Amino acid sequence: MQDIYGFPGMDETDSVLRDLLAEHKAERAAQVLTAEEAAAFANWTRVSAEEETRWLAELSGDDGLLGFEPPARPDSAWVLNAMYEVPRRPADAAAENAGNDETGWHTPPAPDWRRLRWAELAGHLGVPVVKEGSRPDRYQVRPRGTRDPGLPGDVLWPEEGSLDWETWHRLIDLLIEQSPEGADTRCLVHFCRNMFYYHVPTVLAGRLGDAYGLIHHPDLGAYSPSNVWPEDRSWVTFTHYDLHGTKVAGPTSLIEALLADPGLEALRLPWAP
Repeated sequence: MQDIYGFPGMDETDSVLRDLLAEHKAERAAQVLTAEEAAAFANWTRVSAEEETRWLAELSGDDGLLGFEPPARPDSAWVLNAMYEVPRRPADAAAENAGNDETGWHTPPAPDWRRLRWAELAGHLGVPVVKEGSRPDRYQVRPRGTRDPGLPGDVLWPEEGSLDWETWHRLIDLLIEQSPEGADTRCLVHFCRNMFYYHVPTVLAGRLGDAYGLIHHPDLGAYSPSNVWPEDRSWVTFTHYDLHGTKVAGPTSLIEALLADPGLEALRLPWAP
């Protein structure tokens, strides 16, 4: 299997970490991939993160540790990660911690999950969907580990730092619909260095239509990309590593489509354009 790491400056890396990386690299080299993993691996090419994200660093004025947040281009909106109500579990120790459960990038909604909109939950609790001056943060809507008798089931909370399966797929659908070259749009995806224990940012290049399969890529773990953008840079997405939403910056036509899409929950944040 090809070298998927390409670590820069390894001679300057701490010897203990270097040994761990070498061990992990050897394990990956011997791994037998599933058909889905092999396809995802083949469809995306690793490129220079430093070169390809330089424009994002200049645009955001940030180092990208948690992803690069772009300003409006010329418009923007935030897509809120999905949450669900799931059937209440038996009264056991696991159920007591059900309020800490989160959705996952790799987990499609089960038939008995009911989509719980942020607006619905915020209205139920009498709080704003997003506190003024803040970014999407589900802990402002619902404190960690608490349950509410007014809700008929346990809440499966939005994952922190990553899009969930449903939102990721619908967002890619919409980006394809809004891109002149559709599924053949050449794009890049950036995974911030905070996502990997070796703290090396990763950028992959491929087709927008193949972005669905990134979920199966053997080297990407549990997180969706920090940033996605087409080669023409007409739009860019940003998923903050410590938040529960994804900012999309681009043409107003794209943003209006996001806001109107019934499969997404999106809103403009005037204080975070």
